[in-house]
Amino acid sequence: MQNNQDKYTNDEFDLEELNLIDQMLKESLEDNFEIHIPVNFADNVTELVEKRKSIREALLKHAIMSLGLIVIVGFAVGILFYFKIDLANIILDFAINFKYPLAFGLLTITSIQLADSFLLSRTKDRLE
Repeated sequence: MQNNQDKYTNDEFDLEELNLIDQMLKESLEDNFEIHIPVNFADNVTELVEKRKSIREALLKHAIMSLGLIVIVGFAVGILFYFKIDLANIILDFAINFKYPLAFGLLTITSIQLADSFLLSRTKDRLE
């Protein structure tokens, strides 16, 4: 292993360059490199992570709830078709005739629940 001192000798640098390097080193060591962060930085980061996690959980809960609602309705219609075809046809005709009001009602209920969970979580954060 070679020694770096053998590689660079004083002859390769003139005195002016060495003084300039020394002056730059002294100036850089005299500078204050402290980084100022707020006292409650960890609390702010934790709060932000918890908010994002609660939003993700709320969205997942509502997606599962909507999917479950679709599965339950499909399962109920399937059972009706299996046991009594006439009643299932009446319900299916009703759903087909009033598909837009039914879709609007389901979308409205889901939107209200989603908005309620987000507004409730924001209100809870403000109360704390």
